[in-house]
Amino acid sequence: MIKITDELYYRRIEKDDLTDRVRWINDPDINETLTFETPISLASTEAWFSKTILDSTKCNLSFFVHKEDSFIAIGFGGFINIDSKADKAELYITLGNREYQGKGFGKRLVQFLMQFGFIELGLQKIYLSTLEHNHRAFGLYESCGFEEEGRFKRHIRHKGKLKDLIYMAAFRK
Repeated sequence: MIKITDELYYRRIEKDDLTDRVRWINDPDINETLTFETPISLASTEAWFSKTILDSTKCNLSFFVHKEDSFIAIGFGGFINIDSKADKAELYITLGNREYQGKGFGKRLVQFLMQFGFIELGLQKIYLSTLEHNHRAFGLYESCGFEEEGRFKRHIRHKGKLKDLIYMAAFRK
């Protein structure tokens, strides 16, 4: 585990993290805001893990809270589409452990990922997308310095309906 703050830690995703990942992605409240098809299975997630673990265009992390000498999994995130020629990547994050939602952990993790991306990965641009109805995430990203770059109208099918996809970006200062 690598320390972010006194209570927040991260590590590169491990096979042991996949059960939590599947449970969180399949949670109806969480997958209401995800931009990929759900539900997912543990078998498909294990196949994804095997394929992506050594992929240099991805950086998948798991996040934990340190509490009473144990580490509690709270979410996952990282970067996909890492483009080292253009120094850009797409950020993603899911705070799946309900006990830690709405308590500022999401903001701290987005800020950590921005710092990680700009400093550790040497990125100049970090971008992301969110569904039009995900107002909570939009506000979070804005508070972390992301600005809307564009909106793709009726761009993604989500729960049987075409939805707008909002693209946001932050740049290294």
